[in-house]
Amino acid sequence: MNDILSPDVFEFILSKGISVNNKKIQNISFNKICLGIAAVECGADVFEVCKLLDWKDFEIFSSEVLKFHDYLVHVNYRIKNPTRQIDIIGIRSKVGLIVDCKHWKDSSYSRLLQVVRKQKERAVLLNDRKHVLGISKLYPVIVTFLQNEFQYINGVPIVSIRNLNSFLLDFDNYTQNFFTV
Repeated sequence: MNDILSPDVFEFILSKGISVNNKKIQNISFNKICLGIAAVECGADVFEVCKLLDWKDFEIFSSEVLKFHDYLVHVNYRIKNPTRQIDIIGIRSKVGLIVDCKHWKDSSYSRLLQVVRKQKERAVLLNDRKHVLGISKLYPVIVTFLQNEFQYINGVPIVSIRNLNSFLLDFDNYTQNFFTV
């Protein structure tokens, strides 16, 4: 790799924590996420970067955006009795965002409505455990790959990955509109 790339590019790749083996970038999720974040930091469109990710890497990428905004992040959090999984819990200042990530290539209102219903159910189930996580308020959120026409469904924000950064920056200004547990 360093025979083909300039030393500056090679150093940049290494500085981002990307694993290199035998002069090649290793094809692992961690590297894809690191390269994606580095590309966005250099001005690449977040939507174009996320096109290259699968659904699992999309979840990790979304969690990294929350970390950038100083959220403590739990990925693939499991609730028992009944068993449920939450893609991401982001906690900051005793406020918890429970995020369901959808890397769908298309979506409809009825499909999103079903996702919202399930996410609200997970929020209610997590309510009994929020004190363990140090959370006083829970807000379910859906992060989508595609831009969609729905900003909220039944009080749950529907946020495209392209708008996630601005959503997190402005979150405190809009909580009165959100479903809260």
